[in-house]
Amino acid sequence: MAESVPAAPEGLAPLLDVLDLEPIELDIFRSRSTGAPGGRLFGGEVCAQALVAAERTAPPETAPHSLHAYFLRPGDTGARVVFRVDRLQDGRNFRRRRVTAIQHGEPILCLECSFTTDHSGTTHQVSAPQAPDPEECSPFDPRRPTNWQVEPYDVFDVRPATSEGDDYARFIDDLWFRPRAGKVDDRVSAAAVLTYFSDLTFVSSILRPTMRTDIKGLTSLDHVLWFHNEVRFDDWIYYAKSSPAVGDLRGLAEGRFFSREGTLIASAAQEGLIHARRDS
Repeated sequence: MAESVPAAPEGLAPLLDVLDLEPIELDIFRSRSTGAPGGRLFGGEVCAQALVAAERTAPPETAPHSLHAYFLRPGDTGARVVFRVDRLQDGRNFRRRRVTAIQHGEPILCLECSFTTDHSGTTHQVSAPQAPDPEECSPFDPRRPTNWQVEPYDVFDVRPATSEGDDYARFIDDLWFRPRAGKVDDRVSAAAVLTYFSDLTFVSSILRPTMRTDIKGLTSLDHVLWFHNEVRFDDWIYYAKSSPAVGDLRGLAEGRFFSREGTLIASAAQEGLIHARRDS
């Protein structure tokens, strides 16, 4: 009888292991492990790791309030990534950092982020959209073969806000999500975990206005996040996505993260490049 292959561990623990970085020199860090060779790195993973690198150089009394990353080149799942941090500013209330992610001697991502000592949160916000409770939504797992170290759908229980339509319609819909198990530990911030998830299905939002079916692929060009209130993973989070502007080649995605009680946690934006099929 053939031995059974143990199931991949679920929950936050494997993701925290991936986002944790090895310090190799002052303000220089490296990812600790790799996936299988021959694949493209998940952009949310590299972006979150870059934020972790920046956090390692910021005082503990500060927290990230914004980040803007540019995806420069596809990353290789079979090679470790080096993160170089430049300390742009150390003011009384704000700290700014630039992080360059390097692989095979070339930058694959450049991230600038800002940290603040202000933990007061917002006093005004937009309302969360009307949506069914997550218990009323069916789980969704559109995974495809990848060589990633961690499969996001093993980490998170993901539920589109509607059970209607085909997989395509559900993939680009708003989402409820929460970790399947585990808690954030002191190695990695909750903001970094949210940064990781924020890239999942986000660029597909640019297809919502037109529901185009001639698409062979989408490429994320950049990724922006603003943190408004504390990030917590003790309950479901709602990811509302939309697209205010779409052209033949590029589109803009906008997103907002709400707690189950309706508190606005963070806002996101991303521009995507559209690869359409050519008529034969």
